[in-house]
Amino acid sequence: MLESRLAGARFAVDVQHLYRANHPGDRGAKYRLADGTSVFEASAATLYAQALTGWLRSRGAEVLTNDPVKGILVGIYPRRQREALAWGADAYLACHLNAGGGAYGALELLASDVSRSRPLAQRIAAELTAAIAVPCRTVDLALGVRGTVCIEVFAVQRPALILEPFFGDYPPHQKLLSAPNLSLVGEAIGRGLADWWQFSGRA
Repeated sequence: MLESRLAGARFAVDVQHLYRANHPGDRGAKYRLADGTSVFEASAATLYAQALTGWLRSRGAEVLTNDPVKGILVGIYPRRQREALAWGADAYLACHLNAGGGAYGALELLASDVSRSRPLAQRIAAELTAAIAVPCRTVDLALGVRGTVCIEVFAVQRPALILEPFFGDYPPHQKLLSAPNLSLVGEAIGRGLADWWQFSGRA
């Protein structure tokens, strides 16, 4: 049962900031921790994306994710989204973490795409809120505002979200930057995806 729950599902899991020739040093926000060490956004996003990918594959889903050696999901964001569309992804997840001191999680979608993407965002938000005790909300982005380039090509056709599960620079959230807690984040996102897949009639 576990291995077939998501049979037939195809998801793109894209850790952004990384793998862009035009921004070779980009690793996203840098979070300074209480012990004096630092964590980059992309490093933490990579860990939760790996947990998410493993969770999905163990339940029968196919996952397209970053592979710089093979040239998969690398380069500018529109190119990655076109690649995911051509591969046949049912949904596209742009993996990030937030900065700016907020106390919530955000699932961002295009305001012009609410009918496709909001049900998915709501499922993931509910699972994240339950798993990590961070209130997660959906956020509608108008075309052209900061961040829309992360998903706007894919969202024209199929559900696409920018994942910002918590704020890495908000001290009460920084416990979530540990590897075990980032695994919990990825698994919660997976459960939200699975709920959406099954209860939207796609399963």
